[in-house]
Amino acid sequence: MTYLIQTTKRPKKTPTKFFIVLIVAGLLVVLGTLKPVRSVFSNIFSPLFKSGNYFYDKFGQIPKYFSDKDDLVEENNLLRSQSEDWRLAVLDYESLKYENQKLREELKLKPIDNFVAVAVTAKPPQVPLDSIFIDTNFDNNLEEGGLVLASDRVMIGKIAEKSGNQAIVKLNSFVGQISYGYVARTNEPVEVEGVGGGNLEVRVPIDFDIIVGDKIMVGGSSEYLIAVVGVVDEDSSSGFKNAMMSLPVDISKIGIVFVCQNQ
Repeated sequence: MTYLIQTTKRPKKTPTKFFIVLIVAGLLVVLGTLKPVRSVFSNIFSPLFKSGNYFYDKFGQIPKYFSDKDDLVEENNLLRSQSEDWRLAVLDYESLKYENQKLREELKLKPIDNFVAVAVTAKPPQVPLDSIFIDTNFDNNLEEGGLVLASDRVMIGKIAEKSGNQAIVKLNSFVGQISYGYVARTNEPVEVEGVGGGNLEVRVPIDFDIIVGDKIMVGGSSEYLIAVVGVVDEDSSSGFKNAMMSLPVDISKIGIVFVCQNQ
């Protein structure tokens, strides 16, 4: 026998779900127009919105963070390179200064005339301010009153006292030390007095021509620089002005000096 396969008809689906979704959507639209409902939704979802904005801002700053970090790394590398260059430059300078000093000592380079190169054995703060000790063992014929030079044209003081194989030099800035010189720019004579601490002073009439930067010289068989004007202070009530000056060299950096017996 032959059986016919009967197809059963499935019941048609009713659009129940579709209508439910449609009704809910409509209710949300209607309720959304009401202010209290909007307030409730806002309170519910506001933390979510704020959290989203927070993370969005933070993620947006990530590229800037890495960019700033790269800039700092580059700047640190540049500063490190510059620091190393400066360190090497200082080492080169100190090396050259040492070599120059040794050459002067070995070759006995000295100004023209009757000068003797001697070593400085002590200086402030090892000894009283505005004085230095020099070694006279090389030439024990050095006498008190001999001019002491830091170079061929810079005179810093005179031998004040000898004791054994060393001598005490009073610098031109020694308190009460008087030097008779002149202003190099005008050739006007001045009487300069040491006031201590590497400084000298001259008191002149208020119309005396002396300005900052003027060089004070002393004469003799040769001309020597003894001071440089740093400050000029006028006192109108007294009719005078004071010119403060300093030694032309840094005593702390002097290793040898030249002593002359001829004044």
